[in-house]
Amino acid sequence: MKNFKAKDLMIPVEEYNRVTKDTTLFEALQCLAIQGEEDNLPHPHRDLLVQGEDGRVVGKITMLDIFRHMEPSYFKMDDRGHPNALSRDFVQKVYRDFNLWAEPLSDVCRKSAIAKAEEIMHTPKKAELVDEDDTLDKAIHAFVLGVHQPLLVQKNGIITGVLRLGDAFEKVRAAVLACEIETA
Repeated sequence: MKNFKAKDLMIPVEEYNRVTKDTTLFEALQCLAIQGEEDNLPHPHRDLLVQGEDGRVVGKITMLDIFRHMEPSYFKMDDRGHPNALSRDFVQKVYRDFNLWAEPLSDVCRKSAIAKAEEIMHTPKKAELVDEDDTLDKAIHAFVLGVHQPLLVQKNGIITGVLRLGDAFEKVRAAVLACEIETA
């Protein structure tokens, strides 16, 4: 897998849904819906890139970011100490302790719809960035370790594209299916 590079699999920034920091969640979700209808993609984008005043990407909004914004108590939780495999009892305890999703969805939606992108967006950490010339195995490693998806691809510190888990998986799937296997 070392011969595939991030730049070969990424979706260029110019082809990805982008919003400004002042875009409301309602407008952002409309953007995703329109793109899905117009482009007729087999795997439409579920995420948005957020641009600063200079047009450079400064963050991303994913499905998880939207859910977390809709229930602000998630920000009270320190997730660094929690293992990836959580017991059902632990999950239920956290749900009760933080009084998560106590408001009706209709109320939460009404409040969230007017939130600005900069309030919702996730600013990528170093582990969520790969360079254009990084190999696919490095990106897969980041996905497996559970980074905030999708990965952002950069060149000289400027975000140039998006690498989605599904696109990386499709490349691996195609490679495995192209392998010649010995049959007994």
